Amino acid sequence: MKQILILACLGTIISLPTCIAQNKTPMENEIKKVVLNLESATAKRDISEIEKYLHKDYRVVANRFKGANKVTIITKEMYLSMMQAGKIGGTSYTTEFKSISITDHTALVDLVFTSDISSDMHKYLILILDENDQWKVVSDIPVVIEKN
Repeated sequence: MKQILILACLGTIISLPTCIAQNKTPMENEIKKVVLNLESATAKRDISEIEKYLHKDYRVVANRFKGANKVTIITKEMYLSMMQAGKIGGTSYTTEFKSISITDHTALVDLVFTSDISSDMHKYLILILDENDQWKVVSDIPVVIEKN
């Protein structure tokens, strides 16, 4: 009887990480969908679609962006204005998700955007669940990877 109890406990302990991993999969899929939809809307410069995925407090934090020796912070309004003026966006990328880390209502996404016609970008996106339990991008930290 003791052996059966020990085996049952061991089975539960061994299967616990699998259960935890399975619980994150739907959230990871939701987050991937938001990121891919945002990338698609950005490629089209579709402002109304982009706004669906950005939190009201969205910021781009660009450290030493394209050779600058400073940090540039761009607000949501500035970002959308630059998009509308054609200064940013308009490029389709292939997206490679490196990792997605979720803690409660906050997620960190590490990804790489690649393009045949533009510089690649390594990005760190922070997403949060808003008051309506919708994933929104609140911070975008891009690192440009120049092609040699």
